[in-house]
Amino acid sequence: LSHLFAASLIAGFLWAGFWQLDRLEQRRTENAIILDRSTAEPLTVGEALRFAASEDQLDYVRIADRGEWLDGEVIRVANRSLNGLGGDWVIGLFETVEGQQVLVNRGFATRDAVALDPEPPGPITGWLRSTRVKDGFFGAVDTGEGARVPRLDVDLIEQRFGLDVAPAWLQLDDPAFVGPPEPIPLPAIDERNHFSYAMQWFISATLSVVVYGLMLRKKAGDHAKRFDIDLDDRPDPDEITSEVARAG
Repeated sequence: LSHLFAASLIAGFLWAGFWQLDRLEQRRTENAIILDRSTAEPLTVGEALRFAASEDQLDYVRIADRGEWLDGEVIRVANRSLNGLGGDWVIGLFETVEGQQVLVNRGFATRDAVALDPEPPGPITGWLRSTRVKDGFFGAVDTGEGARVPRLDVDLIEQRFGLDVAPAWLQLDDPAFVGPPEPIPLPAIDERNHFSYAMQWFISATLSVVVYGLMLRKKAGDHAKRFDIDLDDRPDPDEITSEVARAG
């Protein structure tokens, strides 16, 4: 049973290490996509939708478009944070000059903050982001009621308000606007701690092998010593023969 427990523990450490390496590779891929798309020449929302072969190709595409705000605050996305503060994302509705409506993440505001009205009609800049959907059993459920949603799921918001919007939402980039809401920066271009975490898991697996091996060695040594003592305590056959002869 101890062998099974040790093997399971070591296998778990190795799995966690390789999982972190996989996360690292995913992070590097995402970093390359962010750098490539967010620094390219901006497109209009309509151009981005026409050029993208799938919704995944819309993520982080740089946008510069014109139009008008239809609503400065359609709904809020709850349980967000920025600079150590908790609050919401303020989601507005914008219509481009081509007539394409798009949900816009105007930025972060604390829960009790009143979002200021957006700027008058004019250019709008930012990055398209892919819709957020519930991942399996994890994540809060959207009840379809109230002034807040658990995630920026474009389809659910579209259905709730009877809208016809782009399949991706726009993350607003307006550094000149003095909020609330405050603009949200793009994800940092770094590898986080995935590599160091992977090394920690692999070191844990190695130490587990070494420690368990030493324990087995010690156990085998103790068993050998007990066996040697038992042999030493056995009576000498010659002495037994001599005692029998004298008794006879």
